Amino acid sequence: MAQGFQFVRRLRDLVFPPRCAGCGALLDFTDLHRESALCNVCEPQWLAEKEEVCGRCFCKLTECACSTEILEHAKCKGLYKLVYYRNGVQNYVPNRVIYQIKNLRESRTPAFLAKELHEMLVAHEKAEAINFTNAVLAYVPRRKRAYLQYGTDQARELARALSGQSGIPLAACLTRKRGNQREQKKLTPQERIKNARASFAVQNAELLKGKTVLLIDDIVTTGASMSVCVKLLLRAGAAEIYCVAVASDEINRMPQTSPLIKLETR
Repeated sequence: MAQGFQFVRRLRDLVFPPRCAGCGALLDFTDLHRESALCNVCEPQWLAEKEEVCGRCFCKLTECACSTEILEHAKCKGLYKLVYYRNGVQNYVPNRVIYQIKNLRESRTPAFLAKELHEMLVAHEKAEAINFTNAVLAYVPRRKRAYLQYGTDQARELARALSGQSGIPLAACLTRKRGNQREQKKLTPQERIKNARASFAVQNAELLKGKTVLLIDDIVTTGASMSVCVKLLLRAGAAEIYCVAVASDEINRMPQTSPLIKLETR
């Protein structure tokens, strides 16, 4: 079965040649067995960004579990991430990778990122003596309007690919409420919390009882959406929540005192 899948994928790559998620260049077909989404120029830049250091714990970013203050207040056990997102920086490989999974429907980049996330989670399990054998994967669902526009839900695709990599079952427990929800990145921090509270609900709560939940998203900025989802999952019976993202906004590198903590307690 696995060999058949590999054959079909390579045949697809011949018909629809894959492009680098960092610069858009055609990937070398003779080197596609690496299952990377990056070319030989962009991959070293990606690897260098994974070596960045957290300004709070001073660990390498992929070894860091520091959360945003909002996520800590929501009782998130840790935020695991691969790289920083640098808002407004042109031709920055992690930014381009995030853009790729948000706006293009293709499978190579989510699969590549899932492999990277899985390796990071295994390292955290060993370093922190965490046991993910009783874990399930959940994801922060995309707004319906954005899904219809781009044809993909990047967090769902990441969660599906990570489930395949890790063997951790996927539990689609979070859903979007009906209504005309606003885009988070266009809101003030205070508005993000209010919008997130009105946006999410839990379904299939029986899948969460007593489970460790790995909550997946592509990028964490303030953590408003994830913090609301963390609280909902805990109320539904999850034992503990770890948040997992491809990127954390660079603003989270240093400790901050956020006025949103007061808003979150209401």
